[in-house]
Amino acid sequence: MKKIILSTILVLTATFGAKAQLTEGHISYKIEMTADNPEMAMAVGMMQGSTLDTYVSGDKTRTEMKMGTMMTTSTVTDMKTNKGLMLMSGMMGNQAMPMDLEELNKDAEANMPKFEITKTDETKEILGYTCTRIILTMEEGLELNYYVTDKISVNTSGQKMYFEGIEGFPLQFELNNQGLKMVMTTTAIETALSKEQKSTLFDLSIPKGYKEMTMDDLKKMGM
Repeated sequence: MKKIILSTILVLTATFGAKAQLTEGHISYKIEMTADNPEMAMAVGMMQGSTLDTYVSGDKTRTEMKMGTMMTTSTVTDMKTNKGLMLMSGMMGNQAMPMDLEELNKDAEANMPKFEITKTDETKEILGYTCTRIILTMEEGLELNYYVTDKISVNTSGQKMYFEGIEGFPLQFELNNQGLKMVMTTTAIETALSKEQKSTLFDLSIPKGYKEMTMDDLKKMGM
């Protein structure tokens, strides 16, 4: 059950963290989860209060995901240098993984599953924006719902592979995965960062108290 939750969260991190690239700003999301069976419901209970925050400044981004009481993950990327850093803290301690974005993107492209995109006429209002529903169906039958607006400009440089055919900025994302339902909704959009935020949020050095790990180590953890 934990693997289902973690893999689902990683899908959400990739889709929202990479897509939400404004010139500068801060985007906040709330994550709501429900489950059909008691065994999964216990794990979902640990995920209550989950949030995602994405900070952007030029070619630099930072995505912070709080997974309830289980784990907090922060991912910093610099598209200009093609370098990144993932930080994880939780029940497994503090882990840090430096990343080569060019190599990571090649690996993602090689393993990207096939999917179909269906645009619908269904709309809903989110933060005052009229959003249109787009359905993304993966080859194994997994269905993802995006609610996107064309009123917000985004920069998807270096992340096009995740969103080929998806036009607009997603303000909500829905996913059903083996009885687990997750809904991520934008709660606030800010178009500027403070000087302190810009000087501290995008640091690629490993903080004290974190153990360095590799991508192979991450895969061995089931992620």
